[in-house]
Amino acid sequence: MISNLIPDSILLLFSALLGGTVGSFLNVCIYRIPIEGLRVSHPRGSFCPSCKSAVRWFDNVPVLAWLWLRGRCRDCSEPISPRYPLVEGFTACMFLLVAWRYGGEWLAQDLFSVLLLWIWVSTLIVVSGIDLDHRIIPDRFTIPGTSMLLLISPWMPWLSGGAGGLGPTADPWWASIEAHVWWAAAAAMIVLGQLFQRLVPTWQQQRRTFQESLLAYVVGAVAGFLAAVYLGGADPWGSSPVDRIFNSLSGAAVGAGTIWGIGWIGSIIFRKPAMGFGDVKWMGFLGATLGPEAVLVSFLIACLLGSVVGIWWRVVRGSSYIPFGPFLAAGAASMLLARPELQTIWDLYIGLFQGR
Repeated sequence: MISNLIPDSILLLFSALLGGTVGSFLNVCIYRIPIEGLRVSHPRGSFCPSCKSAVRWFDNVPVLAWLWLRGRCRDCSEPISPRYPLVEGFTACMFLLVAWRYGGEWLAQDLFSVLLLWIWVSTLIVVSGIDLDHRIIPDRFTIPGTSMLLLISPWMPWLSGGAGGLGPTADPWWASIEAHVWWAAAAAMIVLGQLFQRLVPTWQQQRRTFQESLLAYVVGAVAGFLAAVYLGGADPWGSSPVDRIFNSLSGAAVGAGTIWGIGWIGSIIFRKPAMGFGDVKWMGFLGATLGPEAVLVSFLIACLLGSVVGIWWRVVRGSSYIPFGPFLAAGAASMLLARPELQTIWDLYIGLFQGR
C-alpha cells in the first residue's frame, strides 16, 4: 500500500499545505460569489480590492506572502485584510484535522471520506465568510449540497457504526435491493419533484425550474426508497448503507425543522422574522451530514458559541445583529471532528455534579 510507504507525518504535512492552498482559493470565493458581475473564474487571477492591480504569483503564497508584505498591497500600499491569512491558515488546520481524525489507511479505503470532508469543511468556510460579510447564505451551496449528501450518504461511515460491507472486496450493497424498491424510488422522485415544481412557486410567484426543485426530486427518491424497503420488510433495512440513508434524510429534516420551528415561534413572540430562511436550508445541509441526534447537539453548541460571541459583539461593536450561519457551521464541525473531546468535556462536567 502507498500509505505504508509514505510516513504519516509526510501525509499530514501534505494535508496542511493543500489546505493552505485551497484556503487561498476560498478567499476568492468569499469575495467574488456575492458580488454581481464577478465570477470565481473571471477575471482570472487575484487582484487588490483597492487598486484592482493583479497580484503577482509570489505574492499569492498562503499566509507567508501576507506576512512578507506586512499586510499591505505591493502597488498601492493599502491594508490587506487579515482575514486572508486567517482563512488560509484555518483551512490548513481543518484539512490537517480531517486527515488526522479520519485518515488511517486513507490512501486506500478511506480516501473518499477524507476528500468528501475536505470539500465539506471548505463549504463551511466559504458560506460562513459570505454570511459574515453579506448576511446571506446562497442557495447554490445549500440546495445542491444537501442533494449530493443525501445521494452519497451510504458511503458516509460516520452516520452509522461499522463498515457495513463497503470494503473494496465486498459485494455492492445495492445488489441485494429488489427491483420494486428502485421503481418505488423513481416514482416517488417524479411525484414529489413535480408536485413541488408545480405547486410551490418562487418568491416572485413564478413556476420553479428543475434546478430550483432539485432537492425535492432527491428527497422524493430517497424517501420512496426507504419507504419501499421498510414496507417490503427487506433485509437491507438493517444494513449500514440503508441506515445511513435514513440518518442523513432524518438529519436534514430535523436540522431544518428545528431552525424553522424556532424561527416560527420567535416571529410570533417578537412579531418580526426571528430567523432567516437561509439558516433553515443551511441547517438541513448540516443535518444531512451529521444525522438527527448529532445535528441537535451541534445546534446547542452553536447557541452556546453564539451567546458568548454575541455578548462580545454587542459590547465591542455595538451591534445587536450577528449572523448565525457561522456558529451553526462551527457546531457541526465540532461534532464531526472533535466528538471524542466533546464527550470527555461533557463527562467531566457531569462528574462535577456527581462528586467525581
